[in-house]
Amino acid sequence: MLGGGIVIALVVMVAVVGRDQYRGGSAQVEAATPTAVGAPTSRATAIPTPAPTAAPAPTPAPTAAPTVTAAPRSSGPARLAYAAFLARVNDDRATVNGLNSALSAAAETQDTDAVRRAAVAILDFVDIERDWLREHPPAGCYAASHSAAGAMLDAYGTAADRFIAWAVAGGGLAGVTALAGAVDAAQGAADALTSFGSVLDATRCAA
Repeated sequence: MLGGGIVIALVVMVAVVGRDQYRGGSAQVEAATPTAVGAPTSRATAIPTPAPTAAPAPTPAPTAAPTVTAAPRSSGPARLAYAAFLARVNDDRATVNGLNSALSAAAETQDTDAVRRAAVAILDFVDIERDWLREHPPAGCYAASHSAAGAMLDAYGTAADRFIAWAVAGGGLAGVTALAGAVDAAQGAADALTSFGSVLDATRCAA
């Protein structure tokens, strides 16, 4: 409903703006040519009015090139930073397994309250891990793994949001559509996890 309302509002706004532009446009109205009084055999000649000369367009001011800020990097030894990253990933395994089990069990029994609680717990976990990644920028040697971990968390959070939407939708067609979105998002999270594992396997940080 909200999306439809936004679309309708935009259509109305465009229509009003277009109407106002038409009314305030530069259409020229032709003036009637007067006839000279008392001269039936001759017609007064209208004095042509020179067309207005358009003012030269102002020269745009030069635009400064956007500043690109490099991603922050770890200031300590790369090997130690990577070891801390791997330790964090290892510690999270048990937590993720528990969160997934709770959501899966709730979804199988179609307990919408339990689904919502499990999904909220996942979102809390995602927020904590995003904060950790932000507060522990990577060394260059494992920056790709650090980025892949962030993408995986984003996908995991999206799946949790979709399961909450399913729990709120209830039954009927709305529930079926929401469930399909949740399943798609869960597959996206699984794909992001696979991608993260591949990037992690290829990472080497010996320095």
